[in-house]
Amino acid sequence: MNEAEWRQTYGVSGSENLPLVTIIAINWNYATYLLTALRSAVAQDYPRLEIIVLDNGSQDDSPSLISAFVEQHPQVRFIQLMRNIGQFGAAHHILTQHRVAGDFASFLDTDDFLFPHFISHHIRAHLLLNNGADVSTGDTLQIDQNGTIVAGNMPHWWKKPAADRPGWVETRVSTHHDTPRQLSLTLIPPSQRRWFWHPGTSIVYRRQKIERLMQAIRDPIEVKFALDASAAPFCHTEGGSIMLNEPLSGYRIHGRNSSVTAPQLQHLDSGRASFVKGNKRQERWFRKNFRKQRTA
Repeated sequence: MNEAEWRQTYGVSGSENLPLVTIIAINWNYATYLLTALRSAVAQDYPRLEIIVLDNGSQDDSPSLISAFVEQHPQVRFIQLMRNIGQFGAAHHILTQHRVAGDFASFLDTDDFLFPHFISHHIRAHLLLNNGADVSTGDTLQIDQNGTIVAGNMPHWWKKPAADRPGWVETRVSTHHDTPRQLSLTLIPPSQRRWFWHPGTSIVYRRQKIERLMQAIRDPIEVKFALDASAAPFCHTEGGSIMLNEPLSGYRIHGRNSSVTAPQLQHLDSGRASFVKGNKRQERWFRKNFRKQRTA
């Protein structure tokens, strides 16, 4: 659809150009799931997209699959590295060594996938609210290795008693046209500093903000460091976060991702936190770099 049709469909008035959004897919040896992820990126119904795929020195069939995909979808840009520098390192490489034009950036883990309206729902939230938030997150379905849905959402670890959520605002924002009529979301102020985002693929960042983080970061970035573990808290610090209250992506549970340590089956939570191993090391590293950024 064109921009005028998008505005009518998603209830966002205006005549100025819509923000450009960059989807950055970072892959390492995920040939099994890769094409599902890439197809979900090009299937987005948002009309202003830039799509970049980075392969992190994969040893499987990923590079040939990406090359064939790019031949069929020439709007997709392919960056190939000869060695694995990790998810965070790859994001740092793209944002500091290559041109990223989007006003917003979404990082797609290639074992996950996006629903066709993923970008549209995030951007309409930012446009309708216009509250300066630098990060937004949507709920996500949990799926197994075969694509079977095992849970309708991720663990709601942020749902604490009201006294523990000062300043959180659960709201419904009216759109500018008949359909869709309302947008259900929660606004979280920057004063709140614990983890309340959904994992990786579910997050959209304001590009200028995440570039500030990348400019502050210094090597080495450990291969096991997760991008969202540092990027989401950093981007939250000034404008707060928008939490969309519906599933907009699929999060795959399998033997190589950390949420396998705490699987969620419907409403039964094991109570064990994900991202345990290496968490403290990354937090110390991030805080050191974060202090540098704040004093810059």
